[in-house]
Amino acid sequence: MRERFNTVAVAIPAQLFNVRCHVSIDRQVPAMTDFAVRLLHLSGPLDVSALREYFGLSASELRDLLEVLREEGLVGEANGRVSLTSYAESRFATSSDGLPRFTRIAERQSRPIFELLSYTPLPKALSNNYWDNALELKWGADDPQAGRTLERAEAAFHKHFIDIERFELEDVRRRAYACYKVDEIRAGRPFSVPLPVHFEVDLDGNVEFEIDAQLDLLPESLRSQVRTLTADRIAALSTRPDNLSAFVDRFDDELLARYLPTPGPGEARSAVIRPDGRIGLRKTPVLDFGRYVHEVHGQANGEVYDGGGSQALLGALYMPKCQSRLLDGLRKALPQLKKSTKAALPPAVFWVIPDSDLWGRTSLVRDLLHGVRVALQDARAEPPEIIVVAPCRQDENRDRLVKRARHLLEAGFSRVILSPCLPKHECFEVLLIPGVFGAATYQWTVPSANRYNVPLGFLTQSSIKLQRMAAFSQAAIAASLYTADRGSGTTPDERKFRFEEAAAAEFAFLDHYATSLAPLTGGRE
Repeated sequence: MRERFNTVAVAIPAQLFNVRCHVSIDRQVPAMTDFAVRLLHLSGPLDVSALREYFGLSASELRDLLEVLREEGLVGEANGRVSLTSYAESRFATSSDGLPRFTRIAERQSRPIFELLSYTPLPKALSNNYWDNALELKWGADDPQAGRTLERAEAAFHKHFIDIERFELEDVRRRAYACYKVDEIRAGRPFSVPLPVHFEVDLDGNVEFEIDAQLDLLPESLRSQVRTLTADRIAALSTRPDNLSAFVDRFDDELLARYLPTPGPGEARSAVIRPDGRIGLRKTPVLDFGRYVHEVHGQANGEVYDGGGSQALLGALYMPKCQSRLLDGLRKALPQLKKSTKAALPPAVFWVIPDSDLWGRTSLVRDLLHGVRVALQDARAEPPEIIVVAPCRQDENRDRLVKRARHLLEAGFSRVILSPCLPKHECFEVLLIPGVFGAATYQWTVPSANRYNVPLGFLTQSSIKLQRMAAFSQAAIAASLYTADRGSGTTPDERKFRFEEAAAAEFAFLDHYATSLAPLTGGRE
């Protein structure tokens, strides 16, 4: 078994260029002209009479053929013999398939996209995918040719012209085979092309990453650079104290608790403030990750527990397999809501996301949000808004917060709440439909796998877990600093981006879900 637990996109810097140029295009000539040129290329100079006999032409037909060949500059005649001109012979010499090409010059508009490292053109499979939220790699800013963008792009256009034509024109007959000259070149706005990177774990708990097959579309030198820089970027991720046991305690997760044995002498310890104010060391249980993966997820389904009310998860909530399970679980929970005369969907869904550079770096988040909306719309004509509670620091630069909020709104969230992580909760993640259904994961760092964060957690209808998840979401919102959204109107002004100080009072309805042990769905205790 190999389980794909996360996918991120790394950013390939790229730029679109508008190129006005003149290109060489094949021109059709009469079949007799084409055949005569090929014959003379193979035979060398021929007597005029031999040429006439070969084609079976009358005297007037031969004169017409020779006149056409002379007008095209393809043949010359001396001492009654006809031979190809140097121009005609060059048509064969410059041809890749050994056939003559008769050309015309035409004006062309081209819009190639170059990656900005080696200025190689990107094929449609990559260049059509723009994603501003990709993981930035440290490409290096000490390029001696930096600032010569247009010069490098023009040189690359000539060098890679055949590939550019192949990328832009599917119809082979419409492609030019050479760039005669570039008349004008203008640069568009730089952007990032996302290249997916997949993280996987095997049955023994070994973790590794692999770069998507689209990497093969790049030149080998760039492929090697991407692999190296991706590994360096992952190795540079910030580390967090292991607070998995706090996650287990917070959500009363007895399944993960099985794999957190009481530590013995010499095992990991964490700092703790004693009642007398002195700092001591507390033993931190170490997750038996290999055994957990093998026993809980070895059958590829995730163990069901809490009397059938919860199911174990391995992987980010938005990953296809976890996403499918989450939406299936939500659809099964919603019919219970319809059976209750007092039940109603909550006014909002909350997704508290972890403080992780590897979270949500692809459009898979948008897919999950769409799925949740569709599922909830079946239960109510107007589905609740989906609010994301995203991590921030008290002193974080406002421009960075605004950029983060815009990314999350573009991913499909209705509203963004920016809140500092509470102590020990940086790696917690909760997606909650209050009183109905929820999912929670912990971004656990594999000690032997160089800072890979493997999300471990559960889906649940358990009333106790739902209550604790509501209390957790409530606490995260109470600490919030800012909120961002877009208006719901139809005009640009009505849908304008808004970023302002947070007001947590409007979410007071969470009190009901955080204190009541009677979930709307009748979930198991």
